[in-house]
Amino acid sequence: MQTNWKELTLDDVCLRITDGAHHSPKSVEQGLPMASVKDLTSFGINLESCRQISKEDFVKLVRLGCQPEVGDVLIAKDGNSALDTVCEVKKKKDVVLLSSVAVLRPNPEIVTSPFLRYYLDSETTRQYLKNGFVTGAAIPRVILKDFKRAKYLLNNLR
Repeated sequence: MQTNWKELTLDDVCLRITDGAHHSPKSVEQGLPMASVKDLTSFGINLESCRQISKEDFVKLVRLGCQPEVGDVLIAKDGNSALDTVCEVKKKKDVVLLSSVAVLRPNPEIVTSPFLRYYLDSETTRQYLKNGFVTGAAIPRVILKDFKRAKYLLNNLR
């Protein structure tokens, strides 16, 4: 029987798989937002709950690639809510991310951002990732190399 499904990895369908900053700058009273896993919702980043960091730290983290771009798919990768929250960046926002958030930048020639978000947010995919890729006893987490090797089925109908 011929199948129209091709097995790829997330690394095959994404231009980039990364995460946010691995160091946490000092919080300030008045500054710019830095989001962590606690600030993710299925609708996007809740800027109201983000802590504030200095403009200097913010600019440094933007230069290091910690600012999500429109079309990126964000997923919680650390903590008790690892893999439970997935969202798509639909509008440019002045926010940088901590490393508890994975950033998947889909290759638009292979998969759209809304579909990748839907795929990662499906119960089947969530359970597949939780059963095979979550490590850490005290703090559950998925490491980036595991996101990269996770299977992605592509329907080859054209």
